[in-house]
Amino acid sequence: MNEIFLSVVIPTFNEQKRIVQTLDQLLVYFSLQHYTWEIVISDDGSTDNTVILVEQWSQKHPNIHLLLLPHKGKGWAVKNGMLKSNGIYRLMFDADMSMDPCQIENFLIRIQQDCDVVIGSRNLKESVKQDEPLLRKLMGRLFNLFVQIFAVKGYLDTQCGYKCFTSQSAEKLFGMQKIWGWGFDVEILMLCKQFHLHVEEMPIFWHHQLDSKVRVLSSTFSIIMEVLVTRIRILSKKY
Repeated sequence: MNEIFLSVVIPTFNEQKRIVQTLDQLLVYFSLQHYTWEIVISDDGSTDNTVILVEQWSQKHPNIHLLLLPHKGKGWAVKNGMLKSNGIYRLMFDADMSMDPCQIENFLIRIQQDCDVVIGSRNLKESVKQDEPLLRKLMGRLFNLFVQIFAVKGYLDTQCGYKCFTSQSAEKLFGMQKIWGWGFDVEILMLCKQFHLHVEEMPIFWHHQLDSKVRVLSSTFSIIMEVLVTRIRILSKKY
């Protein structure tokens, strides 16, 4: 069995409207690549036809794997997907495909330059954001200020849904992850700081997708609470 070079981990929850298009575009991208790969759909207890659609695709494409989980949150889905993956590199990839697959190459180039983690950023000077709603933009800035003060400094965008890990860093970080909800991104970056991992932020071209699963006000409040809990755990040496 050939060693898998890249695992793409896609957390899903009720994504029947777009998972087919996402898989289709990823397969087109990978058909042009010369390395081994797998796509791991980590489903967080979907109640629509997401699972049925993915099962149909996985029967036709053996590189697509489906992981069925009880509903606990995006962080839970990403954690399990990362730990079940087999790639030398493991890329978290949002199901809404707000980043075109052609940008995957940039992550792979960067992470092979002595990085443990490469995180996509929508807020670097070179980044491009399209059609971001005003409320989401304002709340994102306020949340980032909160993160800088109370959690982890140095990152302009902790919540971007595209992050690449070496297998070693993925197994270490996600093995310790305790946050199942939206706040897991910050928890992972806080753990990176604690364990002195080399993290680089990389600009991406990002396009806001309609029907986003993020509910800005309620999600921001829950993330803040999860970040505070993580901060207490780190101070209490519970990792």
